[in-house]
Amino acid sequence: MELEDHLFFLCTQVVYRRDRALGEVLKPLGLLSTEWRTLGTLLRKGDMTMQELAQWTAYERTRLTHILRAMEERGWILRSSAESDRRTVVVRITPSGASVFRKAKQIAEKLTSTIMSDNDDQDIDRMRRALRAMGGRL
Repeated sequence: MELEDHLFFLCTQVVYRRDRALGEVLKPLGLLSTEWRTLGTLLRKGDMTMQELAQWTAYERTRLTHILRAMEERGWILRSSAESDRRTVVVRITPSGASVFRKAKQIAEKLTSTIMSDNDDQDIDRMRRALRAMGGRL
């Protein structure tokens, strides 16, 4: 099988190219695609420990720490120690972070619609099922 036809190569390329395109359309908001993903996770899932957030965003903890530092400086997130264990860091989104995410979400949804415009609902459902099945085996 040629590399260009390998399923995991294709998945990686799609994610990489979408992240680059997302980064471009989010630039006017001063938001990186990594920050958008992190804010979206916090908005949907609520306060999370660093460990949980790293798992949901698929970022290494070291990279996530750098991402969060920049976001905290802009007032988009807050980090604090967990009451039950002071060594555990809890991350929460601020109203300012939620606001910038909502603005970015409209832009991201438009980009996603454009990217997926050649796929019908059945194609998308089949892709979801296949990816969930593969993810379940991992």
